[in-house]
Amino acid sequence: MTFDIVSFIVLAVATTATALGVIAFKNAVHSALSLILTLLFLALFYLQLQAMFIAVVQILIYAGAIMVLFLFVVTMLAPDQNESDLKDAIPWQRIVGGLLGLVLVAALSYELFTGAQITGPKAAAGNSLTQAVTAYHGDTQAFGMALFHGFLFPFEVTSLLIIVAILGALVFGRRAN
Repeated sequence: MTFDIVSFIVLAVATTATALGVIAFKNAVHSALSLILTLLFLALFYLQLQAMFIAVVQILIYAGAIMVLFLFVVTMLAPDQNESDLKDAIPWQRIVGGLLGLVLVAALSYELFTGAQITGPKAAAGNSLTQAVTAYHGDTQAFGMALFHGFLFPFEVTSLLIIVAILGALVFGRRAN
């Protein structure tokens, strides 16, 4: 089996395990952290497909900004819940988490130390394909110009709706003293 197949299988297992963690955990913060891992593994899939821009956007926007907002709202709505009060719902989760962490560290170390790169005819074909796609569709600069010039108003309306939703959640979730 090639490295691509092995890394795909490892990522698929890790992504499935963390996605199951999203629905299996009783604690909302643990579910959110599991969702962050799922989104990070999805970004690694994008890197395997050599879609660097989508992988970076996946990490910055979804795993970064949106999940930070989600965790902020969850902790604001449940400030009285202590970690020591919770019983470990799945007793083997620390072992599985540790093993998945070791697999991730091993895979990333292998990538780092072997310098896995595409060379030869595949690299030349990939470069010419990238140049052809960029010439036809445009590059990230063209995407940014379209987003912030042609779609600036819907972009800002969406951010305003997210802020209103967060404020509504805080108002409805606030406890009366």
